[in-house]
Amino acid sequence: MNDRFTSASSPAVHAECARAIQRLLQLKEPKREDFLALQTYGKDRYSSMGWEELQAYINEKTVCIVEQFESESNILSALRWVARGLPVRYAIRKVKADHSVYGYKRQS
Repeated sequence: MNDRFTSASSPAVHAECARAIQRLLQLKEPKREDFLALQTYGKDRYSSMGWEELQAYINEKTVCIVEQFESESNILSALRWVARGLPVRYAIRKVKADHSVYGYKRQS
């Protein structure tokens, strides 16, 4: 893994969030509800990161996040989850699950 990425056990990530990420990674086939249950447990180092800081996480593995979403907020959210330790495919699923439940409520 690229050393620019911070592992889920980093102090930059809330301890409960790190444990939740580890539990999710141990599931054979995580369900939508598993992604919806995952949370940050408060603000962490990544919560307030914008484009400037998160561009460091864009590489050949994460570029699909930028291609996957039209909304800048969804792109930033997925990159934050990658920075916290989620694999790219799980970060995409997390943001899609959140958006399906919460995204439309915020827009109304």
